Parts: sequence; structure tokens; C-alpha cells
Amino acid sequence: MPTNIDPLRAEGCLLGLASGNALGQPFEDTYPFEAIYEKSGGRIRFIDPAEASKPWDDETAQVMVVAELLANGPWTLHALGQKLVAWRKDNGRGIKTLVDRVLDDIDGEVPVEEASEDAFTRLGRNWSATNQGLVRAIPVALAHAHDTPTLVSRTATACQVTHWNPLCVWSATALNLALATVLRDEPLHLSALAEELKVLGATETVCDSVRGARVKLSMFELDGKTKAYSIKAMQVGLWALLQDQAPVDELVEKVIFAGGDTGANASVAGACLGARWGRAALPVAWIERLRQPEAIAAAGRALASL
Repeated sequence: MPTNIDPLRAEGCLLGLASGNALGQPFEDTYPFEAIYEKSGGRIRFIDPAEASKPWDDETAQVMVVAELLANGPWTLHALGQKLVAWRKDNGRGIKTLVDRVLDDIDGEVPVEEASEDAFTRLGRNWSATNQGLVRAIPVALAHAHDTPTLVSRTATACQVTHWNPLCVWSATALNLALATVLRDEPLHLSALAEELKVLGATETVCDSVRGARVKLSMFELDGKTKAYSIKAMQVGLWALLQDQAPVDELVEKVIFAGGDTGANASVAGACLGARWGRAALPVAWIERLRQPEAIAAAGRALASL
């Protein structure tokens, strides 16, 4: 039985994520979602050439931080916290409020666990259930697709550095388990995934949301009040993994037109579609307009070889 995954699919995952991020980021604050059609001219298939000279947006940048730590051996919550603090100082483009607040505390020498858990306590179950932890944890699926216990524990670490909320941790775990299933070339059955999560101790909210992900994209109400909800990003990823091989640009565009947190949702969709179909399924023009695309591809290959 093989223990590594196809490196071209690992490249596709991270390049798809960065492409989706670049495509979706300009529309993050567009409301209602119908206004995206007007703002885009009805077509979102091309990445702004200026992206090649800009720092990576927050989804891509944080994923690359996690990918680097995974590739260099054992790592801790503290190490990840310090890496994210350094990223914020050097770049910080697109950083979201919850991440920014937690990194403020970590930079002020508050222990990572305390800083993250305190943010969860102050904001509560719903307001702290945002999606950045889920996106950040995606590289774990590439590194540990054949090792479920390690995948589960390291997904939690990647998420909990800023998102202590169990809804965030379990939705990230659900997505990574699904990604790992597809990367192993096994069929993805949402009912089986929900049962696996239940056995692992996931919240019923997440298990029910997994079961309900085989619906039309519009049913997720991505443009609703909780538009950056981690569970919605998870459902977008599961939806993407279950799509037939329609053109990737068409599917990512469909996610962006659905509104909400378009940067994160398109990142997740791009990652899942790239993981399923490989780098070759991504438009070449997307890759050429990314910042340091070969560094992103190399990070994917490194994770596939672990």
C-alpha cells in the first residue's frame, strides 16, 4: 500500500488554494452577493496580474507557514504561534480580527493556549467560529493522508493556535479527513465521514453539517449573517470534492458568485479541486499570476513526500 500521495495533486491543492484566494479576495466585502456580478462584469476567471507583486493574502500566507513547519519535522502550538506573529510583522495582508487579536496576545508573551482559549471565552461559541483555522490546517491533509490519528491531532494544533472553538477544530478535521480520503483515491461518502467524526468525538452540529453538504451550493447560504462561519467553509470544500470534473475555473467562479467570505471559500474550493484533479486541471494563467508559484508547488511536493 502506498504511503505517499501524488505530488502533482499536492501541488494542485496548494496552487488551487492560492488561486482561489487571489480570485475571491477582491469580492470579500461585496454585499449582497448579487452585487458581485455587477462588480465583476459577470465573469471571474482571471487573476489580477498585480497579485504577482503583492504579498500573499492571509489564507495563502498562513497555509505556507503551516506547510513549512510540517515539512521540517515535529512542531508545537508555540512554534506555530511565533511563526504567525512573525508573518503578521512582515506581511499581515488580509489578517482577520480574531487572528489579529490572538496574535497580539501571543506577541505580548501570553501563552498560545491561554491567548486562543481566552478569545473563544470572550467571543463565545458562535462569534469565534470563523474559518481561518480551517483554511490554515489544509496542508496537514497532504502530510498525513495515510495516518488518521496524526492528521486529527495536527489539524487541531493548526487550528487551535488562534481558533480554540470546537466547531472550528471539528469542521477543519472533517475537511481534512475528506481530503485525505480523496487523496488516497478512496470514494468519499458523507454519511460514513459523519459517523467517523462522531466516533472521534465531533460535535453533532459538525456531523449534521457534513451529512447535509450534498446539496446545491445555494443551500449553504454563504452570504448569510455568519458568512465567515467555519462550517460553511467546510461544506464548500465537501461540495467541491464531490463535483465531477467540470472546468475548475467554472466551479471556483460559482463559489465566489455565491458571496460571503469569498476569499476563504474560494481558497477552500480551489484547494479541494486541485487535490482531486491535480495541478494540470488548474488554468496555467492562474499559476503564472501568483506570487512565487513554484515555491507554493514545492511546498506541496515536500508535504507529499513525508
